[in-house]
Order: sequence, then structure tokens, then C-alpha cells
Amino acid sequence: MNVIKRERGYTFVEMLMVLFVVMCLSAIVVKYSFKAVETRELEQFFTQIQLDIQYIQTYSMHQREYISMKFESSSKRYIIKKNIFTELYERPFPKGVEFMPASSSIYTIIYNYNGNVITPGTVYFKTPQGIKKVVITLGRGRSRVE
Repeated sequence: MNVIKRERGYTFVEMLMVLFVVMCLSAIVVKYSFKAVETRELEQFFTQIQLDIQYIQTYSMHQREYISMKFESSSKRYIIKKNIFTELYERPFPKGVEFMPASSSIYTIIYNYNGNVITPGTVYFKTPQGIKKVVITLGRGRSRVE
């Protein structure tokens, strides 16, 4: 009987305090993890836009055809088309990204059969991290994200 009285466990209040501290730390970690995932998703999206622009330029030179990339604000996507009827592929915008047609100087990027851009300009996007722009330079130039 004396052995049982000497053994003491944790009280319910002590266990609740430890649980509270663990949950607070977990909430902080989860919050920053979501922000990191969102940031990485935006970086991947804009990298993909640049790669797609390089792809359509290369495609136009190789196939000797006109090709276009059209940004749509209503459906939150961009479409790469070989001609009016042939759609090569489309990519949706990530959550929180919106195309800003009022600020943008172009809606459709078109490359001719020599790989020269016909429609240079700037495309603006509203993101959770602020305004981003994709600049398409004249001629055989590349695009850049600012």
C-alpha cells in the first residue's frame, strides 16, 4: 500500500498545459509550411510560363508555323494554339493568381514561322505576393518575370 502512495503521476492540468504548448508550436509550423508551399507554387507557375514561351518559339521555328499563347482572365488559364482550331495544351492559373487584362498591353503572344514574336508587350498578374509581370521582348528575345 505504501508503494502506491509514493508513486505520483502527472495531473490533468499539467497534461493540458503540455498539450497546449505542443498544439501552438504545431500551428506555427503549419502556417509557415503553407506559405512556403504557396510561394513555391507561384515560382513554378512563372517558370512554366517562361518555359512555355520558349517552347512555342522553338516550335514555330521547327514546324515553320505560326503559334500563339492566349491568356484568359474569365477561365483563369492560358492556352497554346497552333491555329484557330488546334489547341496544343492549356494550363490553369494557380489559386490566387489572376490575369489583369486592363493593365496588360497584350493578351495573346504570337510567334511567326521564323521564331520572331509578333506581339511584344507586358502581361500583368495579380498574386497573393503582389503584382507580377511577364515581359515579352521584340524579335527573338526571351521573356522575363519581374
